[in-house]
Amino acid sequence: CRDFHPATFHQLAWRTFPGCNCNRETGMPRTTLTPSHIAALRPRARAYDIRDGKLPGFGIRIMASGAKRYFIHSQTQGKRVWQIVGDADSLDVDEARSRATTMQAALRRGAQTPSSDGDVLFETVAETAFRRHERLWKAGTLKVNSSHLDNQIPPRFRGCPIAEIGHADVRRWFASLRATPDRSLPVLSVIMREAERMGLRPEGSNPCRGIRRIRRKGRERFLTEDEIRRLTISSGL
Repeated sequence: CRDFHPATFHQLAWRTFPGCNCNRETGMPRTTLTPSHIAALRPRARAYDIRDGKLPGFGIRIMASGAKRYFIHSQTQGKRVWQIVGDADSLDVDEARSRATTMQAALRRGAQTPSSDGDVLFETVAETAFRRHERLWKAGTLKVNSSHLDNQIPPRFRGCPIAEIGHADVRRWFASLRATPDRSLPVLSVIMREAERMGLRPEGSNPCRGIRRIRRKGRERFLTEDEIRRLTISSGL
């Protein structure tokens, strides 16, 4: 939506989906999702969302790969919640909307929602992220990042659904590392970006944003007598 002026986006959405309404603040198109509408949705360079005009908080995300996933995204008990309902390949829209209604009702009651892709755990996404990046990182970078993943990050986030890790969780974890400046925060950020790419988190929801990384300071060291002697010899003094 950021690529279009809201009014222009409204016109494009209306042409694509006659009778479509748009959120005036975000320009995000809303239309009653039907099988024919969903079949007509085409991938773009970046993932985008279409909200359902029939059930508030329900919509479909179209990934750059062409995959389509139903989701719920709403605010419950003062907390924003994003969960995947299921893939459009395996659920028709009526079944997905019914499942979304059940999930929303469970959230309002404070109960556990039915199992879905929203329950994908942190370590599952971390493994996927490292498999994808191992061919991009140099051997030394991969070794260092793997060390941080094995030792610093999992104790805090292992077993957590990736969609439920928030900014406050990351800030508390990062505060516990203050005595040991390292690369753990950038590694965690890579994993969170992968979760967005997989459609498991809302786009732009990386909880590492806004947290300043601690950088190592150079350490002062004096030369030993042997090092001074060798330096003198090599310089011809």
